[in-house]
Amino acid sequence: MKAPERYQPENNQSFSSYWKPTNDNLLPKLLPKVSLEESEQLIPFYFQVDELGDTVAKEYFSNKQFGEAIGMLHRDFSMYPSNKEHLSEAAQELFKQLTDVPTWVNFDLINLAATYCNRCGTSALSVLRNYCLMGGYESSAINKPLIFTQALHKGAVKRLADTVDFWMNVTTVNGLKPQQKGIFSIVTTRLIHSYSRLQIEKSTDWKPELWGRPINLWDMLATNLGFSIAFMDGLSKLKLPPTNDELTAVLHLWKYVGYLLGIPLELLPDTGEEAAKQLYLWSKTQKGIDQDSKDLAYALYKEPKLVTFTYNSFMKWFVQKTNIGYNEVLLGAESRSALGLPYSNAKYWILFLNNINHYFDKKAKSNPKSYLKVALRGRKQQEDVWDLYRKEKK
Repeated sequence: MKAPERYQPENNQSFSSYWKPTNDNLLPKLLPKVSLEESEQLIPFYFQVDELGDTVAKEYFSNKQFGEAIGMLHRDFSMYPSNKEHLSEAAQELFKQLTDVPTWVNFDLINLAATYCNRCGTSALSVLRNYCLMGGYESSAINKPLIFTQALHKGAVKRLADTVDFWMNVTTVNGLKPQQKGIFSIVTTRLIHSYSRLQIEKSTDWKPELWGRPINLWDMLATNLGFSIAFMDGLSKLKLPPTNDELTAVLHLWKYVGYLLGIPLELLPDTGEEAAKQLYLWSKTQKGIDQDSKDLAYALYKEPKLVTFTYNSFMKWFVQKTNIGYNEVLLGAESRSALGLPYSNAKYWILFLNNINHYFDKKAKSNPKSYLKVALRGRKQQEDVWDLYRKEKK
C-alpha cells in the first residue's frame, strides 16, 4: 500500500526530546532495538478507522442537533440491555462492547493506575497539557482534523476543558467499571470522533493521499500512547517516575480505554518496551511542524489569558509563564522554539518544583499509608482544577 505523504521515515526533528537519553527520560530506557522498516507494516492503519463507531454515529447524528444526539445516545446506553429490541444491530454491538468486561481486564491494575495518576497531583495535569497535548502538535498531520473541524477557532480553553473532563473521568478509581462516568466519557468521545470524521469527509476537501483518513487507527493509537507511555515519560522528567507495577498498570488502563474507543486489541501494548517501540515507529515517521501546528501551539499558549474563571491578571500571567517553563523542561528548547513558543526563565521554577516532587515521590513509595495519603491529596488538587474548567464550560 502506498503511504500518505505524511509518512516520512527518519524524521529527526519532531519529538526529539522523547528519545534523548537523560537521567530522567523513561522512553529511551524502555526502547528495544528497532528498525524503522517495521513501521511499514502499520501504514495500512492510516486508512482504517472505527467503522462500528461511524455506523452508530450516522444513526444518532443524522437529522438531529448535536446536543440532542448526545442526550439520546446517553439515554439509550444507560438503559442497555433492557432496551435491546429498540436498538439497531450496530448500536447493540457497540453498547455490548462498552458493557461486557473482557476476561483480560484487571480492575486492580486499573485502579492502581488511577491511584498513580492521582498521587502525581497537578503535575499530572501539567504533563497532560504541556507535554502530551503541546508535544502532539509536533506532528502536522495528526492535528489536521482539529483544523478541519474549526477547533482552532472554537478556542483552546474548551478543547483543554474537554480533555481534562475525559482524563479525570477515566482516571477515577472504579471509573471504568460498567455504567460509570469513565465509560460514558468514552462512548461520548468515540461517537464524537466518528461524527467529526464523517463531517470532515463529507463536507471538506480533506486529502487522504496527504494525511490518510481523519482520526485513523494509527493516529488513535499514537494518541493513546500519548496518554500512557509519553505521559509517564513526562512525569519521570518531573521526578515522579512510575514504579514497575505502576507502569504496567497505566498501560493496562489505557489498553482498556483504547479497546473501548475502537482501537484493535492487537495494536494495544502490554509492556513498556512494546509501548516505547510503537511510539518510536509513529513519532519517527511523522512529517514535522507546519503553520497549523504553530497556530494550535500558540492558541494553547494563550489559553491561560482567556479563561473566565478568574479575572486576576497576575495569576493569568503567572500560569502562562509556568506553562512555558514546563514546555521548556518537558519538550526541550529545540521543540519549544520550533513550535514558535517563547522562552521563559520559569523553567528554573519547574526545576525547583521537581525537588518537591521528588520528596513526595519518596514519601508515597515509603509505605502504603503514605501512598494513599499522597494520592488522596493529589486527587483533591486535580479536582480543584477540574472544577475551574467545568465552570468555564458552563
